[in-house]
Formats: sequence, C-alpha cells, structure tokens
Amino acid sequence: MKNYEKLSESYYDKHAKKFDRSFDGFLSGFFKRYIVKQLEIKDDMTVLDVGAATGKLLKMLSTDHKFEGTGLDISSEMTRLARQTYPEFHFVTGSAMALPFSDASFEVVICSASFHHFPDPVLFLQAVQGILKPGGKLVIAEIRIPVFHGIYNWYIDTFSKEGDVKVYAVDELYGLLETAGFVLIKGRKRLQIQYFEAHKKQ
Repeated sequence: MKNYEKLSESYYDKHAKKFDRSFDGFLSGFFKRYIVKQLEIKDDMTVLDVGAATGKLLKMLSTDHKFEGTGLDISSEMTRLARQTYPEFHFVTGSAMALPFSDASFEVVICSASFHHFPDPVLFLQAVQGILKPGGKLVIAEIRIPVFHGIYNWYIDTFSKEGDVKVYAVDELYGLLETAGFVLIKGRKRLQIQYFEAHKKQ
C-alpha cells in the first residue's frame, strides 16, 4: 500500500525550488487566482492555508487585506522557502492528517489544489472542525474532471509518484463535507475547478 504522505513529502522536497516556475506551479496558479476572486477575507482574520507550498496564496490574498496568515505543508523544503520568501507569515511543516494547531485557532482554513493528496479526507475534515473558530469557514478549490474522472483516478493510482490519492467528483466532495458536519455556503464549478465554501454546524 502506498504511503501517500511520504510520496508527497519526497516529491515536493525535490521540486520545491523550481515549483513556482514548473508546470505544477503554473496549474496551481489557476486555483489560487480563483480563490482570491471568490473568497472574502476581513482584516485581522486568522487564516490557514493547508498545502501552502511556497506560500504564494497567502501573499496574493494579502494584497487587499491584512490578516494573520499561517501555511502548513508536508514538505520541509517548501516550508523553508516559504519562510524565506514571505517572512510576514508563519509556516509550519506537518501533516494534514494531524493538524498541529490548537482548537479554535482559525477563522478561515483553505485547501488550494491539495485535498486530493490527503490519504484520509474524513480525518482531515474532522480535524478542521476542531481548529475552526465558531462561525469559521473551510474553503476548498479542487481539480474537476467530469468526463474522464475514473480513468484519471486509475492513472494516478497506477503511475503517480507525487502523492496523489484521488480526484473527487463534485457530488462526492460535497457529500464528504456534509458527512463531516459542514454546511455549504457557496459552491461553484468553472472549467476544471470545483470550489466550496462551508461553515461548520453550530
């Protein structure tokens, strides 16, 4: 059985220095820009980006707002580069399966093209419930492959060495959110992007 987190850690440690200039970095930019366009953030909010890579999304979001930003990534090399590039934010190396934060720490938790790397999405969503403040919001922007969904998942299961676990259909991802106790506030589909904002139930 694959150790998806070890695969992700190894791959992104190796590619961290060139990530923002790579094809992966180019593709991730579409998700980041979509989040910036859709997400409303207020000044002084506490924001966590899970799968933060080099920290670029937090910087993009901070163009119009001043907030307390934290990034988490499985790759220590990504974290090192993020700290070096964006010292105004706090970056932590760690697993999305065991979020290293206290309860009620964040008002917004973001996953930008990272959710498909998580070996146990339910465990992650339950952990997010704990670290969100009352009224806090989870934001997920993920790849959407409506036609060749099954073939793509077979391909990444067979050949991927990047720690990819599974690409979710829109209804499937929504079902995971609902099962974990989230209430959908916004759902969008645009080309190869699916986007969700959800509150935890009060």
